[in-house]
Amino acid sequence: MSDLGPMPEWLERANRLATAVNLLSTTVHEVNNALQVITGSAEMLGVSSAPDVVARRSEAIGGQARRASALLAELSAFARDESTAVQRFDLGHLGQRSLALRQYTMAKLKLENTFEALGEPRFVSASPRAIMQIALNLLVNAERALAGRSAGSIKVRVIGEAGHVDLMVEDNGPGISPEVAPRLFEAAVQASEAHLGIGLAVSKMLAERFGGSLRCDPVGSGGCRFTLSLPAAS
Repeated sequence: MSDLGPMPEWLERANRLATAVNLLSTTVHEVNNALQVITGSAEMLGVSSAPDVVARRSEAIGGQARRASALLAELSAFARDESTAVQRFDLGHLGQRSLALRQYTMAKLKLENTFEALGEPRFVSASPRAIMQIALNLLVNAERALAGRSAGSIKVRVIGEAGHVDLMVEDNGPGISPEVAPRLFEAAVQASEAHLGIGLAVSKMLAERFGGSLRCDPVGSGGCRFTLSLPAAS
């Protein structure tokens, strides 16, 4: 049980709604970009019948259509999934999916991002929807911390070790002030730190619901690393 007490249902729903709205905004831009490529390629097909142009443009149309479809399917699955049923899944794969959903925003903010999955096993038993909510909360938090900063970067790593699997989201932002650090996972802390919100409080509660933990550690001279640790699935 979390030291924050049981999670009110409205708190988790509010965070999920905010995350879904955020994803909707970025997905609209991503799909629009894909449609522009599709439209441009279709126009090129209309003015050229050269085999190489047809082949190249047809491939572009097919690739962008699949990309748009995948983005919409991912958003729909997250928005509609109310299940907290425990399943066995690869935390590394979920981390990659979460990072993919944030690519447009990170590109717009000119943030570098990397993903790395190490060690075995990387399977956990939890609610995929709930764990993706945690991953997205941590990524959005890192983006907000880096907004307006040059050379911002976000690193996502998934490490499987004996007994547990860790998903880490690290940024090179300003870090957490000493005054806020002890209350970092309190929902009310958003009033004093602009880039923090109820997402961290919800994330900690969700992690503990599935026997895991969430902590934050300073990184170098600035930035921080959030580590979600979950029991490894047999």
